[in-house]
Amino acid sequence: MNSEIFAIYFPSWHPDRHYEKWYGKGFSEWELLKTTRPLFEGHCQPKKPLWGYFDESSPEMMAKQIDLAADNGITGFLFDWYWYGGEQFLEKPLDEAFLNAPNRGRLKFALMWANHNWGMWPAMDDDKHQAMNGNVNQSSQLFLKMAHTEEDLRNVVDFCCDKYFHCDNYWKIDGKPVFSFFSTGTLFKVIPHADARRILQEQARKNGLPGLFLLMNIGCNNDNAYFCGWDRVPPIKDAGFDAVFAYNIVAPENYMTLPQERPVFDYDGMMKSQEYCWGRIEEKGLLHFPSVTLGLDVSPRWSRSVKFPMDYIKLGYCPICINNTPDKFGVMLRKALDKKAPAVIINAWNEWSEGMALIPDEQYQDGFLRQIKKISGR
Repeated sequence: MNSEIFAIYFPSWHPDRHYEKWYGKGFSEWELLKTTRPLFEGHCQPKKPLWGYFDESSPEMMAKQIDLAADNGITGFLFDWYWYGGEQFLEKPLDEAFLNAPNRGRLKFALMWANHNWGMWPAMDDDKHQAMNGNVNQSSQLFLKMAHTEEDLRNVVDFCCDKYFHCDNYWKIDGKPVFSFFSTGTLFKVIPHADARRILQEQARKNGLPGLFLLMNIGCNNDNAYFCGWDRVPPIKDAGFDAVFAYNIVAPENYMTLPQERPVFDYDGMMKSQEYCWGRIEEKGLLHFPSVTLGLDVSPRWSRSVKFPMDYIKLGYCPICINNTPDKFGVMLRKALDKKAPAVIINAWNEWSEGMALIPDEQYQDGFLRQIKKISGR
């Protein structure tokens, strides 16, 4: 099995200047995790990492994460990367920690531009604003707004060429840096598919590269009951993009009809959905990097005044996944690797506040990582 194994890295576990402005000095998403409480019997909250609530912006802690990932068969981190018209957000773990870690060469890295709006979490809002607004975990306030333009696309490529793409351990396919977008809808609503590709490739070549390998996320949307946009693939393929993946496949078949008294589902349902969505994507004929999602529990971001029963659809809250054990994850990882794609994407290395984290915690210890090491044979 020679596929790359990339884990999505969500850099929200350190003090950030924006967080300080919005929520106060020293805030990070650890504060949400610490204050989460169980909503039903057997609900494993709050999540507690075995390393404690550490500051990921430290090069020493990043070096520890790199060794842990590399020792267990992971070949790279796909960083969620935030850019709003030149204003960066949550950039320290990559810029100050990963790039300065003495062992950074043990892992490749790549960027996924998380090109979505950013707003206030319901957990930090007042009781009148319990609901989430869309898929970006915002309630009453919008803090950072995404606005794509041709000039901004070119500026992003210039910036990334200067800072990231020429790094020796940046992930490249056929000599081209892999660059991904979280929201195809946000991008293509403003700039047509073919124009977006042309702009990105032109600017990469102006910076001395043979081009970019453009990997587009088609998950995390409202296209169908699975929140997976397989019908988005044909225009992406026709425009000449290189590959697609689905950042997050979480919805079981009964996702929209769970009882309000207990909107909870078993990971078995998510397993079936992941395989189904892989198949629907692959029918469209563009190179597909299968993704494996560890679970789903976004309750750390929910309003603290919400209890069961609740109208989870009206609130925009995702039901909670249970029984997402390391063994079941291992089954899905093996199936994904058996597809022999250039890479498998795991969601995620550290999405603690969404219930997806490979880093050892008190519940399963290093069980997920041991599965990767065993199945990958690395």
